[in-house]
Amino acid sequence: MEGMFNLKKLKKATTQYYAVTCYTDKNSSQETYDTQFAFPVGDLDNVEVTTEILDGEWNEGQRVKLHEIMNEKQLQFPFYIINEVNAEDISKEIKLLKKDHPFKNLLGTISFEEIVAAEDRAIYQLHKAVAYKQTVAETIEFLNGKLSGQKSS
Repeated sequence: MEGMFNLKKLKKATTQYYAVTCYTDKNSSQETYDTQFAFPVGDLDNVEVTTEILDGEWNEGQRVKLHEIMNEKQLQFPFYIINEVNAEDISKEIKLLKKDHPFKNLLGTISFEEIVAAEDRAIYQLHKAVAYKQTVAETIEFLNGKLSGQKSS
């Protein structure tokens, strides 16, 4: 069963793909998110995934962890976390899912949602984030820079 990613294609890719998470508060509408973030970032060649709005009301543990990772930068919503999409991490997480549910795996009843959740766990790890950006423009500039750097090599 395949999830969101074609792992064979991802493993052979010469371009590093990135996933971008938009963290926002309740004041952002879906339309604003789509037009100002999802469409422009999703159009980039090196972005495989953009995520839905993640609400800014977090527990204290998440807030503390993010402050550690982002070198104590002031958290102002919205902000963007960029992760590399790594085929090996996804494969490991899916294997772990199958190992944890041997009967479901044997019967082929692991759901698409469970596979997608495993992929998300592999990709969206705050401690593995490669960048934190405060604006969509900074996010796009970072990703375009990564893409042009790969093409020139």
